[in-house]
Amino acid sequence: MSKTGSNDRTTKEIKVTLEAAKFKESDLKNLVQIIYSQSDPNDDIRLLELDKNMLKSIQEGHRLSFKGHQNDRAVLCTDDRTYIIEEAETSNSLLLCPGMKFTSEITTNNNEEITIKPIIAKGIFYTYLEASQCKPEVGKLLSLLESTSFKGPEYEKQMNKHNMYTWSELCCEIQASDEELRAAISEYMVVEMDGFYRLISFEFESKALTMMLDFMEENSWSLNQVNKEETYEALKELIPRPIFDMVFHKYAARNAVNSFFTYNIEKVCKFLAKVLLSGSPVNDFKLFMEAWRMGVPEGINPKLEYLHGIAVVVWNNEKARKEIVSFPESKLSENIADRFKELFKVKDKWTVEEISPYIENLSTSNQSVDFLLTKHTRSLMINGVKYYGSKYK
Repeated sequence: MSKTGSNDRTTKEIKVTLEAAKFKESDLKNLVQIIYSQSDPNDDIRLLELDKNMLKSIQEGHRLSFKGHQNDRAVLCTDDRTYIIEEAETSNSLLLCPGMKFTSEITTNNNEEITIKPIIAKGIFYTYLEASQCKPEVGKLLSLLESTSFKGPEYEKQMNKHNMYTWSELCCEIQASDEELRAAISEYMVVEMDGFYRLISFEFESKALTMMLDFMEENSWSLNQVNKEETYEALKELIPRPIFDMVFHKYAARNAVNSFFTYNIEKVCKFLAKVLLSGSPVNDFKLFMEAWRMGVPEGINPKLEYLHGIAVVVWNNEKARKEIVSFPESKLSENIADRFKELFKVKDKWTVEEISPYIENLSTSNQSVDFLLTKHTRSLMINGVKYYGSKYK
């Protein structure tokens, strides 16, 4: 490769070179491209390897966005995926040559003389940026919205709008694609109000759901004969419409055959169990189950399986009793190896139904729950039931 400013090659020199290399001129294309290096290296260009999804996103006119602050790990987002970006070395030097044609792009006419075309290499690269799909960093969402969470209409005058976040501001702060961020917003009970995204506080969610269930019982409705609009009209002075819709649709779904709604028994039971656990993280098994049954609407029978992902049943040797202990999945480490250590510190063996809710959020298309269990645990059979324990004990 020649340097910019050196003497240009002539057709005669090219023919001499071909002859010395024992190439026939007739076997070659009419176009000779001579690469010159820039006198000043171009340090503001980086090479990025794209997978098929990233390439498709660009070809369809969508954008790729780098997200994160200075101390965050670098991630790149499409509309629906997040990639971690790391620098990787190449075994060969890579030349960036804008305007260079590939062989398939060059037409040959045997009657034409050789044409010489100078090509300027904009850079020589020994490394490139490698993109690997990863989980979005949405954990920060709660900490950003916590200080302005909705606690009730009576607290709204105290809220400072300068501390609230719009959609565009959240997109800049959270290292996740737009689609993944919307999914997290739905999962974390975040609602848009007056252009700002607000977290519904646990206390107000509990208050709102309790009022909805009480109104159902006051009207002697069954769980599958709930009138949404009547419920809202009765509570609209206490629950703003966006908050009402978010809470109501989290716990109720429209019936397929009529205009009524049905409350989801598992979701209702699970949340009311969370309310009990928030007041008392460690509970005698029998007393908790009794309080839980008394707290749910008439006709509902709480099941232990509803506690999966929020609490565990353990035996307390010191008190010689069975206990229900608060153990929410959201409080565990995002590192899969550390998470399994935390799980087996609480219980030495788990059924697949018990452990799955604690690792589902860390599974991917390439690493399913079964894959993670196989990799990080050992299985054992006890009285015909399959359990999973620590692999390193």
